[in-house]
Amino acid sequence: MGVKLSAEIQTALSDPKTVKIVAGVDAQGGPHAAFKDSLRLRKDGNLEYDEIIESSDANKSMVASIWFDRTVAVVLLTKDHRSFLIKGKAVRAIISGQEFRERYTAVREKLGDVDLSTVWVIEPFFEREDTLEKRRIEEEKAHPLLRHVDRLVQVDRLAQQDKIS
Repeated sequence: MGVKLSAEIQTALSDPKTVKIVAGVDAQGGPHAAFKDSLRLRKDGNLEYDEIIESSDANKSMVASIWFDRTVAVVLLTKDHRSFLIKGKAVRAIISGQEFRERYTAVREKLGDVDLSTVWVIEPFFEREDTLEKRRIEEEKAHPLLRHVDRLVQVDRLAQQDKIS
């Protein structure tokens, strides 16, 4: 069962200035990531995007993801440099029918004389903000004893200087 994406992520998805990346795993287990400007939120809460090229590495990795039940990652970077991670499952490949025809028409209106291979549907099951400062604070709270040695030495050195002053 999927998760309902936060309002922040929904806003990011609807903003044309947001950079959108979809990453899957191919049949051999290798990663593949691609920019997907067409990524959008469906009314049912799932994500979808238009895959134009049938033989693309992105399409092949999505096929492998749905066949072998592999996780798909979606990364969003907003215009104000906030980053979000969504993990999900490819649950549907739309290649015919009314939904496909509607997307096919929209793609051709936007891009001209191109074909539409597949409309991929991804059900999200995990989300979080991945902006560096936010993640750093969360990780330090979750793992207070996990520090790089040179950082501990620096803290100790500063404490020693405070005692001398």
